[in-house]
Amino acid sequence: MANDGLKQMLQSAVRSVQWTYIIFWQFCPEKRVLVWGDGCYNGAIKTRKTVQPMEVTTEEVALSRSEQLRELYDSLASGEQQVTENQQVMVRRPSMALSPEDLTEAEWFYLMCVSFSFAPGVGLVGDAYEKQQSLWLIGANEADSKVFTRNILAKTRSRVAVAGSSSQVLRM
Repeated sequence: MANDGLKQMLQSAVRSVQWTYIIFWQFCPEKRVLVWGDGCYNGAIKTRKTVQPMEVTTEEVALSRSEQLRELYDSLASGEQQVTENQQVMVRRPSMALSPEDLTEAEWFYLMCVSFSFAPGVGLVGDAYEKQQSLWLIGANEADSKVFTRNILAKTRSRVAVAGSSSQVLRM
């Protein structure tokens, strides 16, 4: 996971231009691919789950939601399951954690991006990294899957940008 300075920078960037989310992709030398480094979700929220009933700032809500989405991904990916007395399988999550039913389409897209990785030169993120330049994609849902491998998930998205060599932002 990224350090606090990077997290603050990502949050500031996504809020200042009113994008739905930003993802920082980092190169993993062991796997030789770009993997999720960190991100910040700034889009619509279907269900709020909070621990404290106090007022919070918009920035705190966005940061908290980003963390909740990452925790949900981790719990789903870990496959921690519990079998009940009547043989039903339940995924164990922290008590205030989100469940898949709590998410908007944009939150699902952000959540699913955590599982992706890109080899340098492959896909939009890999191309931006290899070329060390910004690449813009408009109409992500209509893009060739060789260019934008997540196009099937992006059915409601209108603009995706890979800025610099390692960030991705989305505006709806």
